Amino acid sequence: MVELKPIRMDEAARYLGYGGQMPDETILSLMHECEEPLREACHPAYSVGIFDMECCGEAEVRLAECALTLTGKDIVKHLTGCTKVALMAATLGSGVDTLLRRLQRTEMAKALLTDAMAGAAIEQICDDVQSELQGKMPLYRQTWRFSPGYGDLPLALQEELLAAVEAGKRIGLATTQGHMLTPMKSVTAIIGLQDMTKELRKVTAEDGDALSAPVGACAAGACAGCAYHESCLSRQDKSANETTDAEASDGGNS
Repeated sequence: MVELKPIRMDEAARYLGYGGQMPDETILSLMHECEEPLREACHPAYSVGIFDMECCGEAEVRLAECALTLTGKDIVKHLTGCTKVALMAATLGSGVDTLLRRLQRTEMAKALLTDAMAGAAIEQICDDVQSELQGKMPLYRQTWRFSPGYGDLPLALQEELLAAVEAGKRIGLATTQGHMLTPMKSVTAIIGLQDMTKELRKVTAEDGDALSAPVGACAAGACAGCAYHESCLSRQDKSANETTDAEASDGGNS
């Protein structure tokens, strides 16, 4: 379990549309009034599953021992160079939904502020979960969180992701018919894990982005249809070694 720390007001202000600026003293004072009821309503919980990458195609990633297939070119790019994937689901609990509904009926200004602060709070929980995961897997570098609905990764994958980490049974997290999470202040995310014991090389993507990928870190069968097939240094190294071995073998037979 993770414990909710004091809510970062600068992050809540960003959710309110202040950008890098802080609200005036009147708004800040009201936000501090909202913090304690929000913290009392929160019951943070999370569920995480770690899966090996089984196959990475041009527009899909399959995970070992997992029914979920991640589809779209954006998630393939996001997981380039990773050997494992962490699937995460986290929630503040249904008490926050109840609080927000009550405030929407009685104090709309506080409802707006509390909603933004709850958004900051669930992000803090996700950050803490990632920190905990880093402590358990110190030899792996994590990517940033990529959620269903980002880029071309379908929002409809929410249900399968929740099933993969048993989020319904473990933390009471479900989806609506429109694939939205309930309780509302919840997050699902996909985090790539790069093995840092392997040498890192720069790989240039088709769109020109430079990506760090561990040499030899590709999953079995990952070359077939890979979006970075032509620029992959791991594949080039392997081909060079195979050529050297073949030449050595021919020389020995002559």
